[in-house]
Amino acid sequence: MDPSQLVATFNSLPCRPLAPSGNVANHWHISVRHVPLNPPGNVLFILNPAARYVHVEGPLPASAANAPMSVKAATSALLLLKAFNNALGNQGMDEAKLRPWTWACNDAELAGALGETLRTMGVTAPEGVSVAEEGDNTIADEEWGRYIGKLQEMMGDT
Repeated sequence: MDPSQLVATFNSLPCRPLAPSGNVANHWHISVRHVPLNPPGNVLFILNPAARYVHVEGPLPASAANAPMSVKAATSALLLLKAFNNALGNQGMDEAKLRPWTWACNDAELAGALGETLRTMGVTAPEGVSVAEEGDNTIADEEWGRYIGKLQEMMGDT
């Protein structure tokens, strides 16, 4: 799907303050994380901190790892839009297709670049990407540790 279609689809999704469950805020934590397995790589780690709901998109192209921040932001933006357009992997669940009410990133530089990239692409809401609060970063680190632990266990690499 071309970027303009990703943006148009994303912009057409409903946007509400509560996640589809209606029990937690529709707030998402975004981070680029390194997968230390063979082959190693980077992924976009998307988390609803209140629900501890995890979704992973990627991998990011190897060329994005050491690329300028604008390239990393552009790649991350496309993966984000794809993730939410696809209901974070919940195929067939149209009620799960929802734009974030807010989103934040664990990296201030990436948050700024990602917010600018999304704005330039024409994403209408949420406006900007804030810098995540310490509590959300702590939850993201915990959930990332669990996620990698499960991957290592599945691969017999503990």
